[in-house]
Amino acid sequence: MPPRYAASRFAVALTVAFVASVHPAGAAQTPAAETQYATVLRTINPHLQVHESLAYARSLLADSERSKLDPNLIMALVTVESSWRQTAVSRHGARGLGQLMPTTAAKLGVNAFDPSQNLRGASTYLRSLINRFAGRGVNAMRDAIGAYNAGPHAVEQYHGVPPYSETQRYVVKVLAQWHRLGVRVAKTFTADAQTLVPAADERQWLANADASALPATLPAVVQP
Repeated sequence: MPPRYAASRFAVALTVAFVASVHPAGAAQTPAAETQYATVLRTINPHLQVHESLAYARSLLADSERSKLDPNLIMALVTVESSWRQTAVSRHGARGLGQLMPTTAAKLGVNAFDPSQNLRGASTYLRSLINRFAGRGVNAMRDAIGAYNAGPHAVEQYHGVPPYSETQRYVVKVLAQWHRLGVRVAKTFTADAQTLVPAADERQWLANADASALPATLPAVVQP
């Protein structure tokens, strides 16, 4: 089991500028990048076949470029949602890699059980939530991730991450995975490492996370 993480380490102190500058344009779109991301995906889900992990990595990187999101953020969210199991179905009926609800998948025009379409839908939905809460400054990313779990109306109703234990833990889990996968991906790359170094804003966020950005009701320590 991974070590326990203090919630404050993964509190969000992000600006909207970070959302817009997640990685250099085109930096990840290389065969080497696909191979290395596929390798990381197989450590998350050892049951993935090589061809499956390569297809997922290709979709992940393409969706990252299209949605202008850090591929490690998308990978973290899907890791928490399904551990990269395309047939996953939650007790609430959420489906596939990004655990899209049937109504959400329908609105996005994607087949939730098609891995490529599900990833496209998940990244599109996350981007729409980030845009929706962009005016919240340092809380924008935290609230967007919370909305992915609890729905945007709940975040608006409570003016932030709602006081649901599941959602508060979910936010910390995604942030923890984002941090962890960023380190893991950096270690996996060799020749292409310099093109995938986290942007300055991301490095600053990881170094200067502000515990006050989390809701007061969030548990002090959670199990990612």
